Amino acid sequence: MSERTATKEPVKDKAMDQAGGLESGWKERSIGPIGALILAVIFVVTVELLVLNEILNDIIVPRPTDVFSALITTLSEGFFYRHLWVTTLEVLIGFVVGTVLGFAMGALLGISRRARAISYPYVVAFQGLPKVVLAPVFITIFGFGIESKIVMAIAISFFPVLINTMAGLTGVDPQARRLMRSLNASDWHIFTKLSLPSSLPLIFAGIKTGLTLALVGAIVGEFVGASAGIGYLIYAMNFQLDIAGVFALIILLSLFTVAVYQLIEWAEARIVFWKQL
Repeated sequence: MSERTATKEPVKDKAMDQAGGLESGWKERSIGPIGALILAVIFVVTVELLVLNEILNDIIVPRPTDVFSALITTLSEGFFYRHLWVTTLEVLIGFVVGTVLGFAMGALLGISRRARAISYPYVVAFQGLPKVVLAPVFITIFGFGIESKIVMAIAISFFPVLINTMAGLTGVDPQARRLMRSLNASDWHIFTKLSLPSSLPLIFAGIKTGLTLALVGAIVGEFVGASAGIGYLIYAMNFQLDIAGVFALIILLSLFTVAVYQLIEWAEARIVFWKQL
């Protein structure tokens, strides 16, 4: 009887520990979203009170309730989705192409010391150039269509991926590389089994940075010259002093970026799964 009781007690303790771990894990995961929501509510209420008491000018900073009303109105208009589709195409195509090109060139520079020595000064020089100044050049070359904005998004999202890929590949532990060599591993096996997995966290950091910059590139291109897109819509509303509508579009752009960013983080959690261990 005592032996049966003794065997049941560890099982019960283990189940209680697991339940406690799940509860603490849920609390830890919920702290971020709940804290962010509380902060947002405090900010919105504060701005609303400041504008109502005329401490802030509603021409410069609109009331959050007006922004929410403009947000509902914008989402109910059919023309908004046409402009959203244009900007989405520009950002996603530019981001994907810029990421692929940045990874390919970063891998080349990370693997080949000679290629890095030859091309790295040009990479640094072009990276130091403010990409905003290229927008008029791209519009002159590619026109006012989406092509110029895609090229702008490629140019501005290319470098974070390139730099992070190169930094990740050149920062691989030389002792681990030497060990792979001693095991007669080929260059391809060293790259796929050691260098690439070790540099994936840095590469994904560059990819996430490139996403936000691709959106900046597309919007800047639409500001400079476009006939469609969210940037064009923001410029038009700002010209009409529809500041609440401008803030509504900025919020929608932020939500779009957060959604794609979370998608990349989801992919990173499954590809670079050892970071979670």
